[in-house]
Amino acid sequence: MRMKTHPQYFISKPRRSSKVGVTIGIDLGDIWSHYCTLSEDGEVVDRGRFRTNPSGVGKRFRDLGPARVAMEAGTHSIWVSEQIRELGHEVIVANVRELRAISHSDRKSDKVDAEKIARYARLDPEILRPIAHRSVAQQETLTLIRARDALVRLRTGAVNSVRGLAKPCGYRLPASSTLTFAKRCLAVLPPGLAQALGPLLHQIADMTVKIKQYDREIQRLTETKYPEPQALVKVYGVSHLTALTFVLTLGKKERFQRSRDVGCYLGLRPRRSQSGDSDPQLGITKAGNGYLRQLLVECANHVIGPHGKDSALRRWGLSLGARGGSHARRRAVLAVARKLAGSRAISIRSFGWSQCASGSHELTLELY
Repeated sequence: MRMKTHPQYFISKPRRSSKVGVTIGIDLGDIWSHYCTLSEDGEVVDRGRFRTNPSGVGKRFRDLGPARVAMEAGTHSIWVSEQIRELGHEVIVANVRELRAISHSDRKSDKVDAEKIARYARLDPEILRPIAHRSVAQQETLTLIRARDALVRLRTGAVNSVRGLAKPCGYRLPASSTLTFAKRCLAVLPPGLAQALGPLLHQIADMTVKIKQYDREIQRLTETKYPEPQALVKVYGVSHLTALTFVLTLGKKERFQRSRDVGCYLGLRPRRSQSGDSDPQLGITKAGNGYLRQLLVECANHVIGPHGKDSALRRWGLSLGARGGSHARRRAVLAVARKLAGSRAISIRSFGWSQCASGSHELTLELY
């Protein structure tokens, strides 16, 4: 009787691992960063710390031979990893979600964490689920976008404060856009309240002017320094802000094998908790970049909103919302946002805009 042969994909093949020399794990801190150096045999040969600034990093790693250096993703990991890579070392930036053995340890310390990261990197870097950082130049442009967002949130808080402070005095301020809010309020407030709230209203007007300056700078960068978002803004409902944030956040196209992976990366995929016959509908994971997810949801709201232009994407979203249920429109908005994220992703096989996304014509993109 012939023995049944197992399919090839059931057989586990040994992983090819290149011989690793020196491995260094770094636990990044705001002022001091601790490191642990392992030899080729896994023995601890050096421990210490260095200042978390460019000179401290250069002093520690400039005179070392080529080594594998691993660290957690964090506030300083972007510039630290780029500087160490420029010094000729292999750099691994670990996904924090995969390091629960470190973050949830009952014997957590900077020295112990650095050694654990080094041992994970020496054993198999895939355990750390390495992430690809954007460059420092891209991060600086993204900081411009995040600074604008901070200013918008400050303005929103100031507007709500003015409305709340006026109500106990018997005044309900008129409905107005933030562009004309300060001017309209100063025109209707009595002298006493105008004197008390005037400085706050002037600050709101100043913040509005500065937000417009940010918008002009973002549009200039989109048209000059970063040409990739120019194709994205051709889709109705997508602004220069959303397009530039999308390109800078996603980074290199090689990070995503399929277009639908982008929606998962941005937390637009539904959570799942299936067990036996139970498979309830759950909300989205909300993983990844929350600000970009918010921008995509705003675009989706505009696409299927009352002022949206007719397109295949709009009709598809409205058909989802017409199915009924208490959360039908919310699910439709998230589905359109996920469709926008997926249709914009350009993978190794060069995904392009489909007619569903553009609504009028097919637009082939070569992003990043």
